[in-house]
Amino acid sequence: MIQIAFVVPDSVLVDVVRRAWDLHDSLFGRNEELQYTVDYEIMPDKIMKDHGDADVIVCRGGTAAALKKKNLLRPIVEIPITISDIVVSVRRAIKQYGESPIGAVGTINTIRSLYLSRYKFPVSVKPYPTASVEIDDLIVGMERAVKDGCGIILAGHNTCNYCREHGIPAGLIYSSIESVFLAITEAKSCAHTAMVEKENSMISRSIVDNVFEGIITVDQDDLIRTFNPAASELLNIEATQCIGQPVRKVLPDNRISAILSGGQSYTNEIVRIMGENYVVNSTPMAHEGKSLGTLIAFQAAQTISNTESRIRDRLRVSGHIAKHRFEDILGESQAVQYAIHQAKRFAHVDSNVLLYGETGTGKELFAQSIHNESRWASGPFVAVNCAAIPENLMESELFGYEPGAFTGAVKTGKAGLFEVAHEGTIFLDEISELSLPLQSRLLRVIQEREIRRVGANRVIPINVRIISATNRDLNEMIKKGKFREDLYYRLKVLSVDLPPVRERKSDVRLLMQYFIDYYAKKFGKGKINLSDEAEQVASAYDWPGNIREIRNISEQLVVLCETDTITYAEVRAVVPVKKSAENEQPETIQAKAERLADLEKQKIAEVLLSSRTKKEAAEKLGISKTTLWRRCKELGLNN
Repeated sequence: MIQIAFVVPDSVLVDVVRRAWDLHDSLFGRNEELQYTVDYEIMPDKIMKDHGDADVIVCRGGTAAALKKKNLLRPIVEIPITISDIVVSVRRAIKQYGESPIGAVGTINTIRSLYLSRYKFPVSVKPYPTASVEIDDLIVGMERAVKDGCGIILAGHNTCNYCREHGIPAGLIYSSIESVFLAITEAKSCAHTAMVEKENSMISRSIVDNVFEGIITVDQDDLIRTFNPAASELLNIEATQCIGQPVRKVLPDNRISAILSGGQSYTNEIVRIMGENYVVNSTPMAHEGKSLGTLIAFQAAQTISNTESRIRDRLRVSGHIAKHRFEDILGESQAVQYAIHQAKRFAHVDSNVLLYGETGTGKELFAQSIHNESRWASGPFVAVNCAAIPENLMESELFGYEPGAFTGAVKTGKAGLFEVAHEGTIFLDEISELSLPLQSRLLRVIQEREIRRVGANRVIPINVRIISATNRDLNEMIKKGKFREDLYYRLKVLSVDLPPVRERKSDVRLLMQYFIDYYAKKFGKGKINLSDEAEQVASAYDWPGNIREIRNISEQLVVLCETDTITYAEVRAVVPVKKSAENEQPETIQAKAERLADLEKQKIAEVLLSSRTKKEAAEKLGISKTTLWRRCKELGLNN
């Protein structure tokens, strides 16, 4: 139902409106969707209070102009005051008061026809425009007319009442039924448009009112036009106090008001209001190059954090989340930095990646980092160890199965890991361990980008990024017929070689100190440092287990350490220094170890000579008395 409100300045015009409405219905037909009310009032604020719910408001010149200035989100239809209306009003005034100069007082909308018409009146009729329909402005116009010698004032209802109270002849400017009829035609046309807009508005309003984000819009004059319930709740301000008000009045000294007034786009801007952090997004509104204002949507940062935590918790439960980023990869050597550089570049494209590295070089760490750097980061990260799943289960695990596909199958069926990884990344670790039949299935999945569950007739499209890894020579396996060459080239579109520790010896101290710090904190110990001599022993070792072995050795050293420094002797006790890399002679390492032992023997001997007791010497060396006794025995210093 569309409501049309007629607001007129006197009771006489009320009857004119009713007669004009009935005439219009009789000529053009009655629309049951339209209802109208008619009342007499000229003050805009009072009109908005009494008729604020109307879809269309119809009123006369000055009042219509005042309402239009308020930029109300509804049509304001003006009852035109034509030159014919002025002529009739002048004749009535002359008939009542006699011939005398007449001053027509009112807003420009009321008396504009005097400027446009060349009609010859029997007396002088001069227009006196006023700034508004407020009584003070009308009195100013009336006094100017009287001062100019006008014997009769022609004006609206309020001005006429004032004149009569002060003994000044005054005649009312009437609106004819023809003028009202024209206004009704326009009002009904606006009502049809309003009906369509109302339906669209209800849909939009339902969306705005039911989202969890606070939404505020301002127009080009920085007046608030939208203030949804979420905004009211978040900012603890009633929407009724905000609509139509300047944003800086409602939100003084507030970063949100600055964003709304700035007319710029902001994405995930952190704003602190009343002690709370909010995440704000804003966008300017424009149509055909003309600014319409600004819209912002905001949420409490804590709410977003809680939501993210719940999502991550759910992903963690299923294990399908990548926890690591490139920043987590330790290493300053050229070899590892080059591998990181390559992997970062590869992350920004969707091509398949093959990671090659010995055991313990951090292949999954790189895979997770590539995922988190890529456009797939918001999707799942599904890691599959191809060597850990029995061959007879691998097909159903990777591709899923339908209900009743085999004995022991879940009754509802099960999605395979490729389905789970949809819109994310699947990491196939130890890809070399896949059987040849499964390699054929995997090749088809990569080619067709679709899977077929075990026991199913239908195919399921998938969209995944594939990263695979191996520590074996796939070329050699291809020669022996153990790995499909076509699958190899499908997987190795891009490849990254991860360097073993023996090729990045400069990173050994960094890696060891990191794990020492980690385990010292985990076991409730204070800061523990790795001595230079101890680092030399560690660097002389090839670390065939790579970073995994460094981690294990570091944990053992922290557990055994009784001081704040891990010494040469403590590292030598757990690191088999006689092992060597393939490209380094054992004699060289042995000589280095003997030289370090001589240095340690000399150091201990000097401290023993300068100390009164072995307890004092142990304290100076930063080791326990038991460790000192053991090292003295090993180095031949018992005497």
